[in-house]
Amino acid sequence: TARGQKHLRELMSVVENGDRAVLLFAVLHSAITQVAPARHIDERYAELLSEAQRKGVEVLAWKASLSASEITLTSPLPVRL
Repeated sequence: TARGQKHLRELMSVVENGDRAVLLFAVLHSAITQVAPARHIDERYAELLSEAQRKGVEVLAWKASLSASEITLTSPLPVRL
């Protein structure tokens, strides 16, 4: 989406300014074993995500559980770009 692309550009700018930038995918669906951009939906977002990682944005994915009061990250997942 245009909004997602804008966020990636902003994260790259953060890194270019010398700060740390992290994009975290919190995955609630129990059957998911890895995270990858949906190129068939938004190829430009997928390209920007790869570029952001190359430029130093940390791209992380974690399985997560949700309760009424918190989100708990339970285990890391591979990110396939």
